[in-house]
Amino acid sequence: MKEKLVGIFLLFSLLSFAKTYNIGDKITLKIDGEVNKSEIEKSLEDYKIDSLSEEKDGSFIVTFTTYKVGENEVVLGDKKLKIDVVSTIEPNEKEIYEALSNPNNRYIDQDYPHMGILTILAGVIAVITSFFIYLVDRAKNPYVIFKKGMSKVTNDNWREKVSLELRRYIDNSYNTNFLGGEYKLVSPLEEEDIEFIKKMDYLKFAPNRDGECSEYKRKALEIVDRLRKEKKNDV
Repeated sequence: MKEKLVGIFLLFSLLSFAKTYNIGDKITLKIDGEVNKSEIEKSLEDYKIDSLSEEKDGSFIVTFTTYKVGENEVVLGDKKLKIDVVSTIEPNEKEIYEALSNPNNRYIDQDYPHMGILTILAGVIAVITSFFIYLVDRAKNPYVIFKKGMSKVTNDNWREKVSLELRRYIDNSYNTNFLGGEYKLVSPLEEEDIEFIKKMDYLKFAPNRDGECSEYKRKALEIVDRLRKEKKNDV
């Protein structure tokens, strides 16, 4: 009886494989006979089973796929069924990626040091930012402003320029109002410093405007250098 049922199975299988299949096609079989689900799964273990179900009459419907080109075999018990699978690629399409055989045409995925690059970039930005902050602070430094102004003193403008730069330095350093004419004595200024500034005012408006540019310029520089030293000592 078993041989008869297996023979029926073969009949259905041969009818199903009476054509050529393309690679990736779904192949469906109806299997009759004394066979169980595990036997079918084992016989198709080299294929991709899409579905396997048992019908009310005891037969099985199985759908599977193969990607192996050429003559495939399905073995169930002592019987073999052959499946002819062909490729859908035409002969002239087989060398479609021939250019990739040239190493110059290949893209090599490299593990670039992204974190290293980001770290270097962050460091560069930090250096630039620090330098910019330094320039801004330097531009606001009272002594830098004083020196820059004194560098523009000439024999024609020294009577006004020396006094202006000295009073500006004092105001920027001690929060006073010497530029507004309020000569308030604050530490570490001395009475002699105030008298020097007042003398400069006299020279600006006196009819007799005699005096040596280098002498008054030197005196202003001495006052500022002394104030800076005493300020550092206080810190």
